Amino acid sequence: MLYWIDLVPDGKTMLYSSNASGITHLYVSLTKPGSRPIQITSGNEPIIAGWFSPGGNRILYPQDESGNELDHLFVTSLDGTKTERITKQPCRTFDVSWHPNGREIVRVYSGRESCGIEVIDVETKESLVLKEQEAPFFTATYSHDGGWIACTEYGGGKDPKSTQVSVVSRNDPADMINYKLNDGSKEEYPSWAPDDQRLAFLSDARGKPEVVIQDFKSDDHFFLSLEEGEEVLESLGGLPVSWASTGNSVYYIVSKHGRTGVYEHPLSGEKIALPFPAGTVSMQRISKDGKFLVALHSSMSSPHCIYRCAAGSKTVTPLTSRTGKEDFSKLAKPTSVWYESFDGLKIHSWYLSAVKGKPLHPAVTVVHGGPWSQYGDAWSPYLQSISQSGFALLVPNFRGSTGYGAEFRNMDVSDLGGGDLEDVVAGAKWLAGQQDIDKSKIAIMGGSYGGYMTLIALTKKPEVFAAGVAFVPITDFSEVYELSDASYRRFWEELFGGFPDQKRDAYRNSSPINYVSQIKAPVLISCGRNDSRCPIQPVEKFVEKLKEMKHPHEFRVTEDEGHVFMFSVESFKRQVTTGIEYLKRTFDMR
Repeated sequence: MLYWIDLVPDGKTMLYSSNASGITHLYVSLTKPGSRPIQITSGNEPIIAGWFSPGGNRILYPQDESGNELDHLFVTSLDGTKTERITKQPCRTFDVSWHPNGREIVRVYSGRESCGIEVIDVETKESLVLKEQEAPFFTATYSHDGGWIACTEYGGGKDPKSTQVSVVSRNDPADMINYKLNDGSKEEYPSWAPDDQRLAFLSDARGKPEVVIQDFKSDDHFFLSLEEGEEVLESLGGLPVSWASTGNSVYYIVSKHGRTGVYEHPLSGEKIALPFPAGTVSMQRISKDGKFLVALHSSMSSPHCIYRCAAGSKTVTPLTSRTGKEDFSKLAKPTSVWYESFDGLKIHSWYLSAVKGKPLHPAVTVVHGGPWSQYGDAWSPYLQSISQSGFALLVPNFRGSTGYGAEFRNMDVSDLGGGDLEDVVAGAKWLAGQQDIDKSKIAIMGGSYGGYMTLIALTKKPEVFAAGVAFVPITDFSEVYELSDASYRRFWEELFGGFPDQKRDAYRNSSPINYVSQIKAPVLISCGRNDSRCPIQPVEKFVEKLKEMKHPHEFRVTEDEGHVFMFSVESFKRQVTTGIEYLKRTFDMR
């Protein structure tokens, strides 16, 4: 799998991350078809993201330890032979960016009690905290003259859902400009025009994420309009909007019903679709001269590939190979499905049929994490492995998912395990109504928020699912809040509309541990000991209650892993195989 791309300023070389070696690491390759990649990083700790220096001769990357998501920052040479750590203390790192002079970087971070913006001298390793506060920053990027840092910041309104774009003077942090369009709206992911006179950022002030073009140091702005059902994808890398070298147009990724495309949008005209295949483009980068763009593309039935698209071209050229031992023609093809939930709300989902076995097939409702995320038509060995094992799948984008407008996204706020759970239950009923499905053998499976949804479904709706598999779940939101760092505490406050002492009933009513006595179906729970997002301590208490009840369950703990297990091929195979084999045993599939 491929996870990341970056370009040197001249566009001749690209950086990407891949798990080709078994553990995700960084690779460098020319932006020409057939170029042979060079592996830059190595070791047992996955490295997911990296950024070329302005001169293109060095690479900056974060690295944690055993999945704890507390990152040190490293700078390495283009061939990976000279590597230096430039940070003194590890911390949760949301974004980093090079200063245009190539001698300094900025990172936005979270600690246990506070969050901040820090600049670090790459040569001396000396650091300076420009801003420190309770509210987290999520992205940071220097202006082209290096004088300003544009950030995404939590806050900007009385509504806890608010985020704003904040621009901080590098030399005088007290000099700060904020862009907030509506109370409760999200303004985020700013990028600078080539002349630094304007910013492009995303805003859902008009009901869905759209691109806003904002004059720097004034209130003047305008939206780049989208069609009905479309919204701009909050892509990887913190810069979903890229500027053309002329400053007359921008590039961004548009999502509609779980599929995405790349568009060029002249500031004075209509957007123009670039010729990428159907599926999902998750990340794009444009060369500094504007002559071409590279993008990371996949679909549920075709693995990741990096494509190059020349300006004005009607075709795209693959830069990486999709060939391998697997016969991709045998993979399940996704079907787009809409069904009605308990209150009449239409829920979009993906259906994948069982590849082997004869009807009636067992089935799995697979629930995504987030909750502010979605399952799109993107490559997922996780989903295909379940399908290849003889299970049909329904993958619902329940209320709270991204991709369907701001109102839909916010419908889970203060209602976790409420309407979103009802959407998942309605999906299971849709599955049970399909002629080739064994309605007595429908399971639920998910990770992170999907793991939470698995447990809340098994405990609050015990008659619906015949078994469950919960990866890195949440069992008690109040305890998770107390164990979280400053950034995740703010996240939970947004989801619940306040902290536990203010919203005690909401935190309690949403927590599976308070309904564990109602569970009927067998369950597998799998966690990483070093998980800092969904800490293991509350999960262990949930499992202890299962033991006291003598309820059928399995509990797996991996000591040297954290929240995310997909960046190691061995770990991914172990986790997914464990879940699939558990369901096969439970459903007596021989």
